Amino acid sequence: MLVLLYHAQIPVISGGYVGVDIFFVLSGFLITGILLRERTRTGTISLPNFYARRARRILPAAALVLLATVALSALLLPPLRMPDIAQDATAAGFYVSNIRFGIQATDYLQSQLPPSPLLHYWSLGVEEQFYVFWPALVILVTHGAKAGGAGVGRRIGVAAAIVSGISLVAALWLTTENQPLAFFSLPTRAWELGIGAMLAVAATRLETLPGKVAVAMGWAGLGAIVLSAVVMTTDTPFPGTAALLPTIGAGLVIAGGFRKSAASVGRILALRVPRYIGRISYSLYLWHWPLLVIPAAAIGATLSLPARLGLLGVAFVLSAASQRWIEEPIRLGRVVGTRPFKNLAVAAALSCVVATSSFGLAAAATATLRSDTPNPTADTVALNLLIDRAMTATKDGATLSALPPTVDGPVPTAVDPTFADVQEQAAPYEDGCQVNDPDLNSPPCIYGDANGAHTLVLFGDSHADNWWPPLERLATQHGWRLVTYVKNGCSPADLYQPRSGADRVYTECVTWRSNILARIAALHPDLVLVSGRTRTALVTADNVAIPDAQAAAVWQDGLTTTLRQLATMAKRVVMLGDTPASNFWLPGCLSGHLGSILACATPVNDAVSTDWQAATRAAVAATGVSYVDPTVWVCSSSPCPPIEANYIVFRDGQHLTVAFALALAGRLNAALPELGAGG
Repeated sequence: MLVLLYHAQIPVISGGYVGVDIFFVLSGFLITGILLRERTRTGTISLPNFYARRARRILPAAALVLLATVALSALLLPPLRMPDIAQDATAAGFYVSNIRFGIQATDYLQSQLPPSPLLHYWSLGVEEQFYVFWPALVILVTHGAKAGGAGVGRRIGVAAAIVSGISLVAALWLTTENQPLAFFSLPTRAWELGIGAMLAVAATRLETLPGKVAVAMGWAGLGAIVLSAVVMTTDTPFPGTAALLPTIGAGLVIAGGFRKSAASVGRILALRVPRYIGRISYSLYLWHWPLLVIPAAAIGATLSLPARLGLLGVAFVLSAASQRWIEEPIRLGRVVGTRPFKNLAVAAALSCVVATSSFGLAAAATATLRSDTPNPTADTVALNLLIDRAMTATKDGATLSALPPTVDGPVPTAVDPTFADVQEQAAPYEDGCQVNDPDLNSPPCIYGDANGAHTLVLFGDSHADNWWPPLERLATQHGWRLVTYVKNGCSPADLYQPRSGADRVYTECVTWRSNILARIAALHPDLVLVSGRTRTALVTADNVAIPDAQAAAVWQDGLTTTLRQLATMAKRVVMLGDTPASNFWLPGCLSGHLGSILACATPVNDAVSTDWQAATRAAVAATGVSYVDPTVWVCSSSPCPPIEANYIVFRDGQHLTVAFALALAGRLNAALPELGAGG
């Protein structure tokens, strides 16, 4: 219920995501209890029987919701989202979605995609992966122990304690270093299941607890759970030390529940309504997230509170039905029997059905996006005419409000890039020359004419890499050597940023920037082109967030420092202003609104931040370097169009498509005349 209320955005339940951690404790407790009882009773553990029971319990409802979610997504969501959703469904069907989502969350570009309607399957991946190694480990550590002896439980308890200790240390460390990976990974979550495992081993001792102690433990545990749900927020580093509160709370509730008392928390949890919610909770967890996410994504807006609560009501109805007619009959063997190898074969076949059906639906959805061959020559001419018109309208200091209006119309059949290629990335992404968060330096990344007499340096974050395609073309044409120094999410300005997915300063960025400035100084380049994302989160050296109202001024000071340093290192330094941004994941929006490009257009005031532009200009003026403003190149009319002369502008919401960037090569060449003049 905490997870449901949190996902329904009930304001008080700001930390309801801890419900998953409670689930892990319960799961470890229940499964270890099953293994312990079987080993004590029979002297062995049958892995085929164990996995067959798990398959009958978990897979039928999971497969049903997966297929229903993919089908509903194909019906309601933009077609271009379907390939990713099909991959999500396949990963979920084979219980590795936590690995997929963990990789996506730590990938700079992938992390900017809209949330998957199957994101919640990550927790099932963690649970099932735990079930792969834990029974085998239990068999290993109890080998040779006498059936029914105390040594069985003691060995399992020691194993659980060791696994939990190692896992907790890993979780505490990785949460500060790479929070998304810590959140989704089994190694950093196993300690939560381990708490439940240790409670299962301690069952006989917990039954002898004094009644008052048991009552106090239960209520204290429930209080800890409630406190964590209302105090924690999305800004809480998780699952580090913060995860101890709900998991220990869950452990206390379980431990206190071994003694029956009229005053215990168990009296409340054993009432008919909580027990019924518990009975349907698995299906409820599966159904609620896609029901909340898909309608919101389909309309492109946040659902109202009544709508969200109504969808939770639908989730209850579907959960009750699937629990009664899908979960129970199959779990009890009424449909597929209880023969282990038959159950496992059916489970494997069902996972394959999910995968093939998902990709089939994705192929059908994206079939509508086939396009004609674009004409880059004619489109570039048309693009330059649009930009010339925009520059004329806004000359003499006129504001962007003077931009001509954007003309609505259908998405052209000949777009460039095509929808199939819209996610294409520039070469530095593939070459490892756009370095990732942990990197403190860049590899030698030389493009253009490697033996050229003149050197051009591209320096900045991923927004600088927007300009790599045209720069590489121009460098090759004019015989220049292009050296690329680009780091994900690392501003070229001398300032502090928060490390993405971690509760600390992005120290790797500070070190990288210092190292790269030293390398630029050693190069003595003819030209340095600097660019970076504005409107970015900033912090102090002590990791205190800088308010948005002050951030532009801090950016100005930091950029001034960097530009002054660069001005002593190169013949010429050019600051290339940041591009406008989109309110949408643009390719997906266009694929879902083929009849109207205005449906995916962004108002100029949203796309362009005049405060940050002014701060950038002030830093340029203070240092005497050159400034190139690409605003009207990217936003030639109002609202900012998602397609400029048949070119799709962004591959997401802020990074230019390679095709559109290449179409701006002429503009960039005119702004950098020394390229053609040989320095």
